[in-house]
Amino acid sequence: MKKTKILSILLAALMVFALSGCDVLDNLGLDKIFDLSFGDDEQPSQSSSSVPEIIEPDDPNWPVTAFGAEIEAAPEKVAVASPALAEYINDMRLLTKVCAVSDYCSFEGASGIPSIGSVRLPDMEAIKSAAPEYILTFSQYEESVLIELQQMNITVIVIDAPQSLDELRELYRRTALFFLGAVEGPIYGESYVSEYDAELSALAYAGEKKTAAFIRALDYMMVTGGTMENELLTAAGFINAAGEQSGYVFPEDGWKDFDPAVLFVNSDIHLIDLESSDLYKKKSAVKGDKVYNVDLDTLALCSKRSFEIVKNMLATVYEDYPLGTPLEPAYPSMYKS
Repeated sequence: MKKTKILSILLAALMVFALSGCDVLDNLGLDKIFDLSFGDDEQPSQSSSSVPEIIEPDDPNWPVTAFGAEIEAAPEKVAVASPALAEYINDMRLLTKVCAVSDYCSFEGASGIPSIGSVRLPDMEAIKSAAPEYILTFSQYEESVLIELQQMNITVIVIDAPQSLDELRELYRRTALFFLGAVEGPIYGESYVSEYDAELSALAYAGEKKTAAFIRALDYMMVTGGTMENELLTAAGFINAAGEQSGYVFPEDGWKDFDPAVLFVNSDIHLIDLESSDLYKKKSAVKGDKVYNVDLDTLALCSKRSFEIVKNMLATVYEDYPLGTPLEPAYPSMYKS
């Protein structure tokens, strides 16, 4: 009975102190005597500092500056408006990152990839359908087309076409940088340049070299010195009869001394054209049917496809060359039935 009465008094006192404020309860220590929790749902508050903050690591590849443009993140949709550039990208095994190419892409890897026309005749509907983030090109679009592409949030990057093998090597490096970023790009770019140089070295003929000329169009237009394809042909094992000239034109005043052992002519020129020409008909290569058709336009790219053309040219001139397939003379001929 006494215990019950004491408990009642304490409870009454507690109510009074509760109305007076929590400090009184704390001072009396009654919170230690009685369970003053207000339910199981309430949990003691935690300091926000006790929860670890999750920070996404930065990608060291991006952003990167490539071809003079700031690339913020890995390009996901890229169109290539120059056939030669698309072929270089294909050689690098990066064409899977390309959503559209230009008309006139003749290499095998381009089949099945949508076309966006050409720089001179762009297919704007095809460009809208492809919706690229970037268009890479060797040639500039007209101003009106550029404005329309900008309104579509497409960045056009104009790249200088390579004029030498060293410039081509640099293009490979910068292309890898564009597609793969600041860390992976240089590694892949250097690896591909090493691969390219190894294949170029492997195709070279090591024996005594012969003089040849490479006729792009009649009468005097041919591969001369100072060109990228001249570098490739001389590295492969030819002495270019026009190697001392420049600008793709052989001078008329030096024509009497022009008499290479072999003539390689562009695909639309035949032996009969040379046999009926006052300029060529007395040349040794023409009289001996040492005239062969090759695709000099493709050879001028100095791409991997160019290497295969050069191998066949070397096999035609050098009997002991182990690679390639010898070419047939560029018939028809006015002297062959």
